Amino acid sequence: MRRLGIVNVFRLIGEARTQWLYFKYSQKQPKLTEVSVDSCKAMLNTEDKREYVRVLSVCQDKHILKTLLENLKPGETCWDVGSNIGLYTVLLAKAVGEKGKVVAFEPEEKSFERLLQNVELNKLGNVCPFRMALGQKNEKMQLKVHGHYASGAHSLVVSNGSSSNANECESVDVVQGDDLIVKKNLEIPKVIKIDVEGAEEDVLVGLKSTLHDKRCSLVVCEVHFSILASSGRKDVPLKIIQYLKDCGFNNLTWLDPSHLAARKEDN
Repeated sequence: MRRLGIVNVFRLIGEARTQWLYFKYSQKQPKLTEVSVDSCKAMLNTEDKREYVRVLSVCQDKHILKTLLENLKPGETCWDVGSNIGLYTVLLAKAVGEKGKVVAFEPEEKSFERLLQNVELNKLGNVCPFRMALGQKNEKMQLKVHGHYASGAHSLVVSNGSSSNANECESVDVVQGDDLIVKKNLEIPKVIKIDVEGAEEDVLVGLKSTLHDKRCSLVVCEVHFSILASSGRKDVPLKIIQYLKDCGFNNLTWLDPSHLAARKEDN
């Protein structure tokens, strides 16, 4: 699809949709917007048109969210790695209920503040938020902040042209997921969702022990082909697939051109 340029068609459709939502927002300028996926409903802040578009992206992401929600039961634990303003976090927290837990990771300052506000708005006591990124090792890194805080495009990966698009940089903590579980005595998550703008391989490598654990049975990871290619890492998507297989995920499917779902299933 990428070679044929079909992805570019999807991108044009997305841009047209964004302009339509900008117009729609201008008519009422709602401060709060409700979204739902199946029986899970959430209210989120929509301060401006860009945040409004981000919140309503749930309409395009329903196939991803349904995959996550269908594999979660009340009382279970899920990780949202790259939670941005908390759209997925809030819906996942509703799904696992008061006895479950969602551990949310977001390193960018303004995005993290909005994440906390959306958690509070929905009166959720089962979200454990960390203002940090996950990676292969514990270190400090520079996060490139791209555009609006709700854009979800902030990245630790240096790619061609990234410096011209980045508004600023933030020094952020990067931690190894396996190490954090030990230090914070966290439960092994049943489900992990990853959207980290090109740093997905680093996140997965830092979760090696967790991914090998039989309690972790689903990973839904966005693979950022263009960012990886621009940073000279075209081989990473295939490496991710093999790595997940080596960790015991024997059923890998593409939910769309960029979202990979890896499951552990009995033969």
